[in-house]
Amino acid sequence: MEAQATESRFHEGDRVKRADQSGPLGTVTKVRIERTKATLKTDSGEPPGVSVTVLWDNGTLSHFVPDSLTRI
Repeated sequence: MEAQATESRFHEGDRVKRADQSGPLGTVTKVRIERTKATLKTDSGEPPGVSVTVLWDNGTLSHFVPDSLTRI
């Protein structure tokens, strides 16, 4: 599969919190960028999907879209 240069604003090791509510702080453990073959893409020009995996200080592991998180 052809590599795509897509940048995420989050990186492994970043400290984060939920953007819309209070709660525990966490650490980004993985940033996943979904890739599709060019033949399957639409002409909309939308970027690939990005999901961020966070290990919270309370031991919970969660997956979020980047807009749901704030870097601290």
